[in-house]
Amino acid sequence: MKSFSIGWNPDSIVIKLIGAFLLVMLPLCALSISITYYSSNQMQAEVERANESKVHFYYSHLEFELQRITGLVTEYSQDETLATFSTRIPIMSRYEVDSNLNNIYTKLKQIKETSPYISDVVYYVPEINKRVSAAVGVRDVTNEEWQSLLATMGNLKGALSKYEDELYLLRSNPYNLDRNLSPNFLLGVKLSSPELELRLKEFAVSGGSDITLAFGNNDYVISTSDQKPRLFPIEKPLNSEETVSVQRYRFDNSFYYSLYDHSNNFRLTANIPNTVLMKPIHVYSLLLWLLFVVSIVIIILFSLWTYRMIHRPMSILIRGFKKAEQGQTGIFITHSRRDEFGYLYSRFNEMLKHLNTLIDENYVQRIRTGEAELKHLQSQITPHFLYNSLFSIKQMAEVENVELIKEFSDYLGQYFRYMTRDSAQEVTLQQEQEHALVYLAIQRIRFGARIRAEVDEIAADCRDIKVPRVLLQPIIENVFEHGLKQKSSNGLLKMSYEKVEHTLTIIIEDNGDSLSEDKLNLLQRQFSEQNAIQGEITGLLNVNQRLRIKFGSPYGLMAERSCLGGLCVRVNLPLKGDVQDATNDDS
Repeated sequence: MKSFSIGWNPDSIVIKLIGAFLLVMLPLCALSISITYYSSNQMQAEVERANESKVHFYYSHLEFELQRITGLVTEYSQDETLATFSTRIPIMSRYEVDSNLNNIYTKLKQIKETSPYISDVVYYVPEINKRVSAAVGVRDVTNEEWQSLLATMGNLKGALSKYEDELYLLRSNPYNLDRNLSPNFLLGVKLSSPELELRLKEFAVSGGSDITLAFGNNDYVISTSDQKPRLFPIEKPLNSEETVSVQRYRFDNSFYYSLYDHSNNFRLTANIPNTVLMKPIHVYSLLLWLLFVVSIVIIILFSLWTYRMIHRPMSILIRGFKKAEQGQTGIFITHSRRDEFGYLYSRFNEMLKHLNTLIDENYVQRIRTGEAELKHLQSQITPHFLYNSLFSIKQMAEVENVELIKEFSDYLGQYFRYMTRDSAQEVTLQQEQEHALVYLAIQRIRFGARIRAEVDEIAADCRDIKVPRVLLQPIIENVFEHGLKQKSSNGLLKMSYEKVEHTLTIIIEDNGDSLSEDKLNLLQRQFSEQNAIQGEITGLLNVNQRLRIKFGSPYGLMAERSCLGGLCVRVNLPLKGDVQDATNDDS
């Protein structure tokens, strides 16, 4: 006999399975690539903003210190002792002059101790050719020394001056346009270049960048770079230009952030090598390629695994069916598999073994048909509210309602644990009510205070009645979806029990106002149908059909209008031991 092979038929399940896998994997790979590129660009922007923020931070720190030192110099230049000392010298005794010099020396030391950026504070008295220094004390000076220092005032086109390769902040009184005239005094603060360089290095050490501080027209430069730094020209500010402006430049293999202070006339420049700036991008690129390679490997391995684990054993099974179609009922598939295909092979062998018996025993076939229909109906019950529940969790997460999320998630976990914990087709009525109450709690969290429920206790002698799984939940779900969903307040669901002779009736009713007479009549006609309804089966019809198959036509669902105004569904069940199961387990 010619063997049958699936081959690479486009209608093959294996081909469809691999195609579905590719349809899932390829969009995920494309999405991962897009996210990676987007994240890379975002990271580069964040690194650039971080470095720019670092430059801004150091600038703010330096500007604050300069303003504070300038304020101190201005304040002490107006101090009575310093401002009037030169004019009072002619009427002072030698002792008074020395005492005032010592007092001035003390004030200068106080200024020096206010900031680590101050290396010395000097005070010149041209009247007696004296110089008071916070670092070295009082000494005599020549006119050339203080005149040279005075001549540098403002030579950096800002608040600072450069004298003998040092930075000074100078004040004289009175301010004379004629530099040849002697001022009453000259007060100067010498800034500490090593301290400025140290602070620059502290800011430059994080991020692998070099920082350069240039005053004037690049007349005084401090840099953390071991090589000659790149200097940018000083722009002349426009009238409408801000006091501080920031520019970005890209040269060679580095990226520069340049911040210029027009009022103090200095430029702060940070340069970051592209290797440092682009390092996160390169890491993401490597991860992207790794993801691509791993995805290709997974696709190849999955295809080989699918062919080996599904295609080949399925070919054996199909060949067996072909032979069975030709009437060869005595064939036997020899195997040692323990997976699903092993089970299928065993069932195939058993099927052929008992084929004639199953044909002859028609009533067994009828029972199997009923059982298959029951399982089919039960398999249609799916948690339609799952999507709404996940959306509710999302809403609670957006408002950070952690406690309600915990409570809601706990109920949701109990719900799905009941739905999936085992394969038993029947449970006790007590267990089914507990599951229904869990579902009811979930819905009450969703709908809030506008819905309330009244549920009666089950009588002790009815709790152990065996009923099909997921019996009450679809009915309660119908109440919320079609009865109470539109009510903005005072929604009510009632569930009660009553026993009449050999029948237990579960009554579930609501006070919804959307039930028309036409809908009620349609539902009553559908419940009274003896045969399964063709086409789409709703939750209520599903439950009704399952009860009829399980217990027979006298039982099932009945619909009527509730005294509350909405729908009343009556679930009729046989009391324990009063009816035989309509299906048998022949396994």
